[in-house]
Amino acid sequence: MKDKLFGFIGLGNMGQPMAQHIVRKGYRLLVHDIAETRGKAPENTLVAASNAEVVERAQVVALSLPTVEVNQLVVQEIASLQADACVIVDTCTIGPAAAAKNAELLAKADLGYVDSPVSGLRFRAVEGTLTSMVSGNENQIDQARPLIECYSANVFVVGEKAGQGQQMKMINNALCISSYVTTSEALAYGESGGLQLSTMLAVINASSGQSFATSQTFPKFVASGKFNSGCEAHIIEKDLRLFVEDALREGTNNTVIAKALERVTDFVAEDRTQDQFRIYPFIKSLKQDS
Repeated sequence: MKDKLFGFIGLGNMGQPMAQHIVRKGYRLLVHDIAETRGKAPENTLVAASNAEVVERAQVVALSLPTVEVNQLVVQEIASLQADACVIVDTCTIGPAAAAKNAELLAKADLGYVDSPVSGLRFRAVEGTLTSMVSGNENQIDQARPLIECYSANVFVVGEKAGQGQQMKMINNALCISSYVTTSEALAYGESGGLQLSTMLAVINASSGQSFATSQTFPKFVASGKFNSGCEAHIIEKDLRLFVEDALREGTNNTVIAKALERVTDFVAEDRTQDQFRIYPFIKSLKQDS
């Protein structure tokens, strides 16, 4: 057992398996989730009574929280504590502005902040093969790296400022989620002409149209009929909206991605809690002028 005590706040679809990998790598881990921590806590973890207990006892604490608003509330709570210096590893997707604000707030409380959003969906979290996109102070990243590596197959340090990790994550999300829309439209067109979904995916994956959507997620969650990716529709709408809003602030063109956001927003309006990959039957059901 390694001596360092790590902390983890938020044990949802992503956080729970990520926390499990920290324990499996031999670290002591103190966890808390506002909803039924003991029922969500991975085996062999220490269960804290509050977020405050986690931050006051652990040297490095990861956050895995569902929304920008919840993330900011938790960071404000942490900043208000009289805690010994520790490093907060923010794995959430919250956008560059929110990450920069978090870093500034925690710095005033003598706490470190590493911007470290993850990519890979729940199945990669379960495998421990997420990609982490990291930015921040070099010394704080060095302190956080052992925790980050527990659940990551790839760790990329993309910059020295909090928010640059978020920017990289939003670039990835914009490409990924937009491809859900374009892949759905293309495959729906093929099915309308009698092509089989499995056949189209096989051909595409041996051709120039191949993508993560066609090679990984559509076979696993759409063609299988399972629609159980562990990510609800409103999450991808939030992620794509963060990109579009920040691109507007930066003054960069986002015409195509903004159109993809419109389609995703329509999909979410139907049922915000449905699995993200039900976007395929949703798009397939649309008429030409929709």
